[in-house]
Amino acid sequence: RGKQSIEVITVCFTLKVVFPNYFMLLRGNHETKAINRQYGFLQELEERFSKDQAEKLFAEFNEVFTYMPLACIMGNSILCMHGGISPKLTSLQDILDIPKPIVEPNTNELAGDLLWSDPMIGLKGYKENNVRGCSVHFGEDVLEGVLEKLDLRMIVRGHQMMMNGFNFFHSQKMVTVFTAASYYPEKANRGAVMYVSADFRVGFKILVPQKGEGGKKVFRGEHEMSNDYDDGHVRKADED
Repeated sequence: RGKQSIEVITVCFTLKVVFPNYFMLLRGNHETKAINRQYGFLQELEERFSKDQAEKLFAEFNEVFTYMPLACIMGNSILCMHGGISPKLTSLQDILDIPKPIVEPNTNELAGDLLWSDPMIGLKGYKENNVRGCSVHFGEDVLEGVLEKLDLRMIVRGHQMMMNGFNFFHSQKMVTVFTAASYYPEKANRGAVMYVSADFRVGFKILVPQKGEGGKKVFRGEHEMSNDYDDGHVRKADED
């Protein structure tokens, strides 16, 4: 999404290759051809390579994305994904059973939700996610049910810009962590990095935009509609 996407993804992949047991990379909703073509990755490749080289690199990067994991678990108690939970998530085995390579995750309901779903304050159950145009919103009640059924203490996800870099949902049983500072140029949001101690205490390091970054567009493409809700997670009252 940014102006140095090639460097960012190359560093991520290099760290995974060199230190495979220390870096766990998960697929996000932008790791598909249609999305990263729309939001500037192909454009960046074409600006820096010949047309043939750009198309080849674009295809090869996207082939790697089809094999990336959609979720991981920390210490058998913290489940991590980009989007959120799903009506199809009844066990951790359900995630392992998602076939790979998966070129278009939205062809598999669970895969699509792991990349695209969002929490909604005050909602009971699940409802169609009209903000995204795909996947679902989920409420505190179904989150509680998933945590109990899967014997988890917390879910960590991204997918929504938070002005302070992170925001808890449902009594700190879920947290949205958004690391990209200055994502929203008009307000220069902070970014956050979450860390977990050996005894599962959670903390955050905050990334403050440098002076003068406000109003400077850092990321390519238009912002998703979800950024209209820049005060945190969507509330049901906002939808009614």
